[in-house]
Amino acid sequence: IIRAMQVTDQYAWDDFFAAYAQFYRVPQSPEMRATVWAWLSDPSHEVNGLVADNNGTLIGFAHYRSCARPLAATFGLFWMIYLLLKQPAVLGQRMRLLMRSR
Repeated sequence: IIRAMQVTDQYAWDDFFAAYAQFYRVPQSPEMRATVWAWLSDPSHEVNGLVADNNGTLIGFAHYRSCARPLAATFGLFWMIYLLLKQPAVLGQRMRLLMRSR
């Protein structure tokens, strides 16, 4: 299921986000991840988070925030979706799902 991030997700999220940064060779420290987690934990902050929960095992997460669309004079959502790179079988299922939804 897809659900809002909870306090109990912090350690799994931290591992995912560190792996994501490493995969893309983006330098990142524990302090940087603590800052992002603080944003995600603050209901008044613009960045929000969701997780994909497979019977108690997190298999992915998403960060999203509202963004202005000046040409349309509206607001939209900016999504960053991360899949658990440590489980290629899950990644393959997600990719098939994305392909079917197009």
